[in-house]
Amino acid sequence: MSKKSETSEREELIRPLTHLGGQKPPAPSWFEKAIATPSEEGAVEVGGARIRYSVWGEEGQRGLLFVHGGRAHRNWWRPFAPFFAENRRVAALDLSGMGDSDWRDSYSLDLLVDEVFAVIDKAGLATRGRPIVVGHSFGGWVTLAAVERDGEKLGGAVVVDSPLGVPDPHEGYNVIKKKPEEETQEAKRSAHIYKTSEEMIARFRLLPNQPAENLYLLDYIAREGLRPETMQDGSKGWTWKFDPVKGGRFEVHFERDLLRAARCPLAFIYGEKSQFAQGDGFQHLQEQARGRSPFVVIPDAHHHLMMDQPLAFVSTLRTLLSAWPVRFGV
Repeated sequence: MSKKSETSEREELIRPLTHLGGQKPPAPSWFEKAIATPSEEGAVEVGGARIRYSVWGEEGQRGLLFVHGGRAHRNWWRPFAPFFAENRRVAALDLSGMGDSDWRDSYSLDLLVDEVFAVIDKAGLATRGRPIVVGHSFGGWVTLAAVERDGEKLGGAVVVDSPLGVPDPHEGYNVIKKKPEEETQEAKRSAHIYKTSEEMIARFRLLPNQPAENLYLLDYIAREGLRPETMQDGSKGWTWKFDPVKGGRFEVHFERDLLRAARCPLAFIYGEKSQFAQGDGFQHLQEQARGRSPFVVIPDAHHHLMMDQPLAFVSTLRTLLSAWPVRFGV
């Protein structure tokens, strides 16, 4: 294989949309139908920031809230939410600093939990019992923080491929540590503004890097993650919606082993090929979940498993929610 071919393959792995040059790839009918499904759009103020959300399904049904991962947005869930809206009130939010929600001068896990419960209340997800929260990656940490603080208000929580280590018996989990101010300022300075949206879409990448075959899904979430911006010369350009310094402005820490005394039922979904589905932390998670929590591993899926195996993810979650948590009566 030539050096040029190797470079091209490496670029396609890191930025799988590059070869499309900003053009939309073909998409299956189920996807087109899902993203065309109407949703109610709303917002709620939390700690001085306006938090945006979308809702599907009729009021008065059991609630289900989707929480996106880091640097993502609520429209990661738009291709999937309608599959659950026939018998549920379903919502997806933009956490502060991401999507169309406001940015903050400083962030905290506690504030993000406030946002989760504010959307649950405003979107009417708790009118028929306690809702279920589903969080992917960083959103899984937010979901677990909601369980740790106010799990009694939830009917259940599903963690989707969130990296979790082995907790210290005295210190709990230290998942993310706050970065020095100079690093966050450098991230802010390095946030790039592109001249065209096509250039940005071509540069879109998943973090962590992984193979990607369903390019229509990646193209969609890339387009939904863009916002217009004015360049230094006054011309119009494009950049990503997320706050570039958010990741360095707060830490994720849990005081205890969350699985030993969870305040609501927990379930876990991981990708078979995910880098987070291995190692001591994953083994500890499986051991703690055994006999307590459903634990599903989706074959041939990496960390962004809903992008790898979208219909398998929908089927897995629908099956899980049909039989878990165990309920009596209506």
